[in-house]
Amino acid sequence: MSLVRFGDFEVHLLTAGGWYADGGSLFGVVPKLLWEKQKPADSDNLVRCACVAAVIRHRGRVVVCETGIGTKLDEKLARRYRIWEPEGLLGSLRRLGVRPEEVDLVLTTHLHWDHAGGLTRRGPDGRYEITFPRARHVVQKSEWDFALAPDPRSRAAYFDEDLLPVADAGLLEIVDGETEVIPGLWVRRTGGHTPGHQLVVFRASPDLACAITGDLVGLRPHLRLPWIPAADLDVLRSVEEKARLLEEAASHRWLLVLGHETEHPAGYLGAEGAWIPEEGFDVSSVPAQEDEAGPAAS
Repeated sequence: MSLVRFGDFEVHLLTAGGWYADGGSLFGVVPKLLWEKQKPADSDNLVRCACVAAVIRHRGRVVVCETGIGTKLDEKLARRYRIWEPEGLLGSLRRLGVRPEEVDLVLTTHLHWDHAGGLTRRGPDGRYEITFPRARHVVQKSEWDFALAPDPRSRAAYFDEDLLPVADAGLLEIVDGETEVIPGLWVRRTGGHTPGHQLVVFRASPDLACAITGDLVGLRPHLRLPWIPAADLDVLRSVEEKARLLEEAASHRWLLVLGHETEHPAGYLGAEGAWIPEEGFDVSSVPAQEDEAGPAAS
């Protein structure tokens, strides 16, 4: 199980689901001739993606960052997205020895199905219930408002069953902009991919920080400034916020955790933007071999 310590922060990386995403949706206007050199696609133009999550322990608190796909997808959707990590976050937490009721705080970079799917699950009676019944769930106001009334282009990315039980349980905490949610742990609104997309940043000291990037930098090829997913709603905002993050990461040697990277998702920026993986800090996941149904989807 991957572990790194940042001062008082103890961080584990986990797999919170896995699927295959359409290469065009991942890289937008970037020609396939360029991106497939770094992320090969299968015969259906699908690229293997992970939902990278983190469990942070800090002064007695347990924080979950990102919840992945969850376990609620019906057979049709699971087949469409070719899920390759069906246990999702709960399976990874179980292997780490963390019970859902021990979690104090849940942070998602945004509320798309592949990041917020694990916020809820089906209970014994088949009804949707909160996965983390004691936790504060911190969301940007602009993200929550949009998720409840998305535009037609974005409608398929948000599932009410992921979101409404959190509000109904009184566990939703709305913030607006950069906010310190516990000492040393911040959320910072970036927008771009979605109206309220946020980074999760924790700082053990002025020179020791880590950023969980979500879909601002989902895969290693997205470290290139103009390489933006087709799904981003405000492309220029994405470029602007990515430039800011990459400058901070390079200047202050921040550890970056990329939201969907399957191989060495945590690392640093070196000379000319080179990716330097954090050795021994990788996601815990199931083997990468394909099952009988073929590779998994986005």
